[in-house]
Amino acid sequence: MFINRKKEKEFLEKKLSSKKAELIIIYGRRRVGKTFLLEHVVKDGLFFTANLSGSTMLMNRFLNEIKELINLPETLKISSWEEFFSFLNMAIDAGKTTSVVIDEFQYIPYKDDTFLSIFQRWWDKEFSKKGVKFIFCGSYSGMIEKIALSQNSPIYGRRTGQYKISPMDFEDSAKFYNFKTKQDYILAYSVTGGIPLYLLEFSGYTSFFDALKEKILTPGEFLVEEGKFLTLEEFKKDPSNYFSILTAIANGKTTPNEIANESGMEHKNIGTYLSRLLELELVKKEQPFSLKRPRKKAFYYINDEYLRFYFRYIYPYQEMIYRGLGNKLLEKIKFTISQHASFTFEKISKQYFKKHTGVEKAGRWWDAGNKIDIVGIKDNILYVGECKWTNKKVDEKVLNNLRKKIPFLLKDLEYEPAKIVYYLFSKSGFKNLKESDDVKCIDLNKIIPQ
Repeated sequence: MFINRKKEKEFLEKKLSSKKAELIIIYGRRRVGKTFLLEHVVKDGLFFTANLSGSTMLMNRFLNEIKELINLPETLKISSWEEFFSFLNMAIDAGKTTSVVIDEFQYIPYKDDTFLSIFQRWWDKEFSKKGVKFIFCGSYSGMIEKIALSQNSPIYGRRTGQYKISPMDFEDSAKFYNFKTKQDYILAYSVTGGIPLYLLEFSGYTSFFDALKEKILTPGEFLVEEGKFLTLEEFKKDPSNYFSILTAIANGKTTPNEIANESGMEHKNIGTYLSRLLELELVKKEQPFSLKRPRKKAFYYINDEYLRFYFRYIYPYQEMIYRGLGNKLLEKIKFTISQHASFTFEKISKQYFKKHTGVEKAGRWWDAGNKIDIVGIKDNILYVGECKWTNKKVDEKVLNNLRKKIPFLLKDLEYEPAKIVYYLFSKSGFKNLKESDDVKCIDLNKIIPQ
């Protein structure tokens, strides 16, 4: 199933059809669909997939893909990346390929810091003059930005393009679902996020809780262990502390002090762990919406829906799943899933808000006594949003409470808009509220059109 990815596909097709050499960096979270996209777009290319094997083993495995193309002896072994690129260059000169994809390429410089410098020399001397297209594809954005996109990288200034593949937004993700109720769409997205592989797992169900029981709370299903797989490889040296921190954040601890207290970490060390999680983009840091450099303390949260669900409900209770107590765990989840999904509903509302207002930047704002879920500015119009994931209909009281917060917001922003537009998002609809030019009422029927 190939849904959306139109912009990404057009970007790659344009690069692949150019007459000059291209060095492209494709990156994004694991399972986001990078490899599927490349296989869909890149035709007749050489595909190599890296892992944490030693350099010698890896380069010889790559060489095996070339041997038959240029009639190399099957027993041939190499011991340097110089040799590998020499044989790869022979294959290119022989017209055997015009595109080279190295997937999970971040593992190579991680194990061998000479790789990119050697590639740089071959790029300058040979590849850049031959019209060949190189695509380096990697997971974990922070790591890729550091080793391939920063000014200190050997290939800085040589890349001809880069594209971060993000999870699908809710509008496109919803096309995978077939649930009977609109609420189930939100609940499902709070577990799968916009990750195509997870969306496919839930795509054949009409009930969210049936999908949850069969695809996550059943022994042997890959989503039971997926969270551990995604994170353990990055934290082999100290996994227990990272897992404790992620569990604390998933359970609503958002400040360094709260996270340290909940996880049992020493306060003096928590910053180092959070920095690493930020680098890998497993955790994000949020500060109040501002028109200048924010001064208030940041909140930390797990931006990935599946990992947030995993560290709240699966990792702490995995033993229950393997003991066949999935039904009991399901009842436990039902008790608090609404609280978990409220964060997701706010994220979905923000996506809708940005699309319909046209603001480029939108975020939460708060001070000591007030909080506004969504704030954005465009063309001197202030847009503010309130999100209510409750069983109670939104009424005039909610709107008036939002209006009362505006003076505090404007004082903090040091800003005077020409107009203010209010967006109210509600799980359960509205009571005695009518839309106008400056009041927009958004229920699930608008967020999830038929």
